[in-house]
Amino acid sequence: MKKYLLLLIFLTAGVGRTEAQILNFNKYMLQNDSLRWLGLVGLNFILIDQEVQVFNLGANFNVVHKFRKHSIMAISKFSFASSNNELLLSDGYLHARMIFNRKKRVGEEVFYQIQYNAIRGLQERNLAGGGLRLWLFNNDNYAMILGVGAMMEWEEWAYQDSYAVTSVFKSTNYLSLFADVSPNFNFNIISYYQSRYDTFFKPRISLEINMNLKITSKLKFTSNLTMFYDNVPLVPIDNFVYRFKNGLTYHF
Repeated sequence: MKKYLLLLIFLTAGVGRTEAQILNFNKYMLQNDSLRWLGLVGLNFILIDQEVQVFNLGANFNVVHKFRKHSIMAISKFSFASSNNELLLSDGYLHARMIFNRKKRVGEEVFYQIQYNAIRGLQERNLAGGGLRLWLFNNDNYAMILGVGAMMEWEEWAYQDSYAVTSVFKSTNYLSLFADVSPNFNFNIISYYQSRYDTFFKPRISLEINMNLKITSKLKFTSNLTMFYDNVPLVPIDNFVYRFKNGLTYHF
């Protein structure tokens, strides 16, 4: 039995799943015009060598640029894990979104996304769409946004003996809540409802909760819980999956 353990963690970020495209910032940072650029970066690396060898690598890079009336954001994530050369986790995505008239109660937005998830058999998923964004309420400490839109979705799945390729026009809707509970603690929640128009009540639903506790002006402890439910998977995989993650984020 080997008697050593090597564990190196540099930074871990709390912006979670593909289905919940939101940056892990509080409402003040997103709306403050003096902050033109916002970003966070995270990297984690774990190597454990005991009875078995476990390798884990993850990276996040998220950035927002605010113009006078509009803003643009890019969100990315990559995760990889293996044990004794057996693949345990391999997924990632890149999401870009342009938000128009960000200060108005009603605005527009367009987005594009590409992602994969090797363990669940998702070879590639591409999304392109847009819609309307409505501020339901917005005060000093709390805000809620409703988004209603449409998108084209292209997917390729290969899981065990099952294979599927689709190109579908879908409805995509979300509800998002920001809460600045105190100067040192805030959280945000976002839920997505995506479905075909001919099977509207058989959706894909996701829920993401991000919590941030300030350690210093730049460094925060984060917790992220993501849940995802697919009413009718295209290949024989679990309908429901979830992920819980704690870590640190560095904001610049």
